[in-house]
Amino acid sequence: MTSGWRAFLAILIVDTLLTFPILYQSYKHYSATITPWDVHAYLEMVEKPGQYEPPFRYRCLAPIIVRAMRALPGYNVEVDYTRDPEEKEDYFHFTLLNYAMTILISGLLFLYLKEKLGPLYAYLGSLLYLFSFYTVVINYIPMGDTACQLAVIVCVLLIERRKPFWFTLACLIGVFAKETLLLVMIPWICSQALGNRDWRRLRYLLYMLPGALAYLAATRMFPAEAAYDYYTPGFVLHRVFDVFLPSTWSASLVFHVVVAQTPLWVAFGLYFWMKRNWKTPLPRLNPELLVFPFLIWLGITIDINNSTGRVSALAFPALILFQAGVVKAWVEGLRRPYQPPIAAALQPSV
Repeated sequence: MTSGWRAFLAILIVDTLLTFPILYQSYKHYSATITPWDVHAYLEMVEKPGQYEPPFRYRCLAPIIVRAMRALPGYNVEVDYTRDPEEKEDYFHFTLLNYAMTILISGLLFLYLKEKLGPLYAYLGSLLYLFSFYTVVINYIPMGDTACQLAVIVCVLLIERRKPFWFTLACLIGVFAKETLLLVMIPWICSQALGNRDWRRLRYLLYMLPGALAYLAATRMFPAEAAYDYYTPGFVLHRVFDVFLPSTWSASLVFHVVVAQTPLWVAFGLYFWMKRNWKTPLPRLNPELLVFPFLIWLGITIDINNSTGRVSALAFPALILFQAGVVKAWVEGLRRPYQPPIAAALQPSV
């Protein structure tokens, strides 16, 4: 086994030990009284996969896996979410599945960051992901966001490793975890091509076509009446400027997009402070950061309000890369010896 794989497995073990208490607290004390509607939808899809209203109907990957996990033992212990033994079993298995995927994401994120920042700061990025707002709030409950996050980091890694076939396969499978995968990868690929002037990256837009066509075929073969036309082009286009209208904002939206991303804004503040006050060059902003404002715009455009925060958080590989990179630049700057400037006014006049 190579050293890279040994480090990957070690990180999975350490991250499991660090986050197990969060899993326990979330599993025992997550309350159904304040749960988002998504949780009920995903649990109901375990019993009736593919028979729920759009867009959940087509996010069937995780519920199908949880249904298969019914072969495993369930635990009829007291939890705040439900008292129904059968629902409790699915709740336990869904929580366990999402936790396993969360740990796997943290390891894959380390592999993504390792070549860019080195092992130490790559692991810092792994920890920043594990303890980020949306990981703690969403990833330990029955939601489809975790599976989508896994699909995102897998696709990002496959682009970096130049594996077009496996990227195509990952998109084809991942689109049935959550179709938002495609909406994340399109700006990701475009921003990489534009920022790095590597136009060959645009080929990956073509490699996404099988996944997009498979999703479109599913919506046509198994149609259902939807409450919102999320993915109708006309619906999106006629709201394209709503992001600039304060009347479309809400306190919930501001909290889930701005407050929930406080570490990101702190990192931006530190970056521009160092850029202004330190004379040493800083690494440039990674172009994939553009995915974050794009997803905020998209969320407001399709009117998903507080869910805009969860959607924009799917840019996490770019956000974590930036945050860990800022910490690395800060630490390396502190290690340099201080050299006071030479004041010309103090020089003796001739």
